[in-house]
Amino acid sequence: MKRWRFHWPILAILALFLLLGAGYSVINPLFESPDEVWHYEYVRWLTEGHGLPRPEDVGHAPWHQEGSQPPLYYLLAAGVTAGIPTDNADQVIRYNPHVAMGQGDAFGNKNVIVHGRPDAWPWRGAALAAHIARFLSLLLGAITVLAVYGAAWAVFPGNRALAAGAAALTAFNPQFIFLSAAVNNDNLVVTLAALTIWLVMRLLGRKEPPRARHFLLLVLLAGLAAASKLSGLAAAGLAGLTILIWAWRTRSIKDFLVWSLLAAAVAIPAGGWWYARNAIFYHDPLFLKAMFDILPRRAQPPTLQELLARAPGVWRSFWAVFGWFNVVVDSWLYAVYTGLTLAGLAGLLIIWPLRLWRAREGGGAAPPTPASRAQFGVLVIWIGVIFLALLQWAQMRYPQGRLLFPALGAFAILIVFGLSNWLPRRWHGPAAAGFAAALLLIAFIAPRWIVAAYAPPPPVSPQPRVTLNARLGDHITLAGYSLDRERARPGDDLLLTLFWRTDAPLERDYSVFVHLVDDLDIIQAQHDTYPGAGALPTSDWRPGELIADAHRIHIPETAPAPGLYHLRVGLYDYATGTRLPTGEPGDFVTLGAIDVQPRTEAGVPNPIHVNFDDQIELVGFRFDRRSLRPGETLTIDLWWRALTKPKKDYIVFTHLVYPPDAVWAGHDSAPQGGASPTSAWQPGQIIPDQHQLTLPENAPPGVYFVEIGVYHPDTGRLSVNFSDKGVVLGQVRVQ
Repeated sequence: MKRWRFHWPILAILALFLLLGAGYSVINPLFESPDEVWHYEYVRWLTEGHGLPRPEDVGHAPWHQEGSQPPLYYLLAAGVTAGIPTDNADQVIRYNPHVAMGQGDAFGNKNVIVHGRPDAWPWRGAALAAHIARFLSLLLGAITVLAVYGAAWAVFPGNRALAAGAAALTAFNPQFIFLSAAVNNDNLVVTLAALTIWLVMRLLGRKEPPRARHFLLLVLLAGLAAASKLSGLAAAGLAGLTILIWAWRTRSIKDFLVWSLLAAAVAIPAGGWWYARNAIFYHDPLFLKAMFDILPRRAQPPTLQELLARAPGVWRSFWAVFGWFNVVVDSWLYAVYTGLTLAGLAGLLIIWPLRLWRAREGGGAAPPTPASRAQFGVLVIWIGVIFLALLQWAQMRYPQGRLLFPALGAFAILIVFGLSNWLPRRWHGPAAAGFAAALLLIAFIAPRWIVAAYAPPPPVSPQPRVTLNARLGDHITLAGYSLDRERARPGDDLLLTLFWRTDAPLERDYSVFVHLVDDLDIIQAQHDTYPGAGALPTSDWRPGELIADAHRIHIPETAPAPGLYHLRVGLYDYATGTRLPTGEPGDFVTLGAIDVQPRTEAGVPNPIHVNFDDQIELVGFRFDRRSLRPGETLTIDLWWRALTKPKKDYIVFTHLVYPPDAVWAGHDSAPQGGASPTSAWQPGQIIPDQHQLTLPENAPPGVYFVEIGVYHPDTGRLSVNFSDKGVVLGQVRVQ
């Protein structure tokens, strides 16, 4: 008991972590964590007796790509939820077809799942089972925090402040709490990695050679990690490195061979069975083919420029990006964590000068020193291995910060150690307490962004500015609307609120469409969503209640101006595309008109900014007409600006495309017909350029889009936002 009283900080941190995690679990709607619904579907698949996934299950099983994952976490979750009936899963798991996945600036629709009575408190059926699985994840998170404390204690024996600081940096990381409060197999592999690091730090800090049982426990943890997720295979390398270090210390080849054989005898049954099964039955040890059958890998690996551009997103999602990568927090929070990390790294890099200076100035007791240099080296190596694994994943898919969490404990220990070097030893205790309190405060306020993202609209207080009482279908009435403006420019946002009412319960969830249509009946902007920005599906409407349904419609920068645009509104069944009938022709209701006026910038019409590989920028364009007939010619004027002095002579292509991808007219040439080669451009210079597209006589009628791009015959197209697809400048109608 006395020993635990000495370690009271970790007991307090664990209690606070569990309270925070329970709060995050309740606040964050069910399945609103990356891939959580598919992780749970894998658990449900097992509880319903389907057995381990097979390649032929891919494509129709509800677990998406997660069935290709090693199964240990799912087996544990299935074990604790096996007795709960999940016959209401279809009501609980209702996908939002309009979800803005990965779009942090989206207007609503942050929810992948449509929430309502089936997943509300009191939980039952599938909702109850999923929340119990979340609680299992939370317990795993608590074990991770404890393991980080233990590892820090093993590296710095007797230093309670440093161990508590490392545990607090782990426990009060909002992203770690968010993940720990979700159904996700990352939680088990992170826990097993943290336990492995704890044991490795203890073994490397010993003076006497470990006993065989220590290595058996080490490789057991590594084997279980490999059975939890593919990234857990790296733990086997960590165990092997530890054995190698101790073999070097003892200078005994015999010890190395004995320990290695014992390791293989334990690791293979613990985790190797999954890979052996896949190799024997499916000739795919890692089961990656099953994953990429449903989650295709990237066609081309990312360039270094793209990796650097995505790095800030990975860093932010290491700390606080919620939802399905679409709920971000204020920038100050990321700045705090960045500053904290930089200070810790600086403390590591200049540790010896700091120590010499403090010794000369009489700074007090000597700063903390690792029990073994090998411990410090292994922590650095482990972070490097996990980082390289993330880079490897980035070659195939898109990286996220949570994939670095197997190294979270090692990171926390090193950062807190670096921070401690800036302070005299006597200040470490108070500093650790203040550090933990500040981190706790941030973790406590972070859920406010989650609440805001999924909150349903408040009860209606304003009344519509314009009354309509238009009927849609048998039961729904569009009572009216309010619009924030009647004049706009390309690039502006329109804020529209629709007011709905139903006179009877609705069985279907209808989608709302809002179209901004020009004088040629071409849709220039649109917004499709479930009502309430995805939070008020029509099946949850109460008869007689007035529903306020807000929409934000972005007018594209390429929208033709001047022009008088009309707003059209309607309802449709997303599954079939069938619109509800209205009293007007065309199954829609026409609202007010928007007077769209052109923008001008330095005398260039339709000013835009399209960056082609940081070399050339399109700053303006103009069409000589917006309607033409087969056999006629469309003239396109482009204005370019050199961002640098291009090294090559690039070609501009212009296409007239009939959706989805039929090119009916095209023109490729150097700017100004070759009179102004790009290699002669000077930075900042603006170059006008004209292209003509002639439609053939047999071109079908319809709405075509104008696509442009820049390329070199030898090296291909210049990219825009890391894509080499053409840039759409607008639409024209072929009569």
